[in-house]
Amino acid sequence: MSVPFNIERLVRMLGEARQAVAFTGAGISTESGIPDFRSPGGVWDKMPPVYFEDFMSSQAMRRETWRRRFAMQDLFGDAKPNEGHRAVAELVSRGKVGHVITQN
Repeated sequence: MSVPFNIERLVRMLGEARQAVAFTGAGISTESGIPDFRSPGGVWDKMPPVYFEDFMSSQAMRRETWRRRFAMQDLFGDAKPNEGHRAVAELVSRGKVGHVITQN
């Protein structure tokens, strides 16, 4: 069951909180032109993720990770922070958010 988003309630809760934690994921960056990785047709449909344990245990996987990173530079190179990024940064700079937890 999803809860409808209510900006006024969020503003009130942040105002009353001493400190909050921001939870975000890769989706915050799609508005900036960073492609979606998980959705059907996303990046991981074209090239499956390299998991950390595979990266650490295999030189070939480390090379593959770097190859992909440089191959995607054109996708990431022109990306600029969007409203969501700026909002989280502002909350951090004001001391309202003490930690940002992301899931990629």
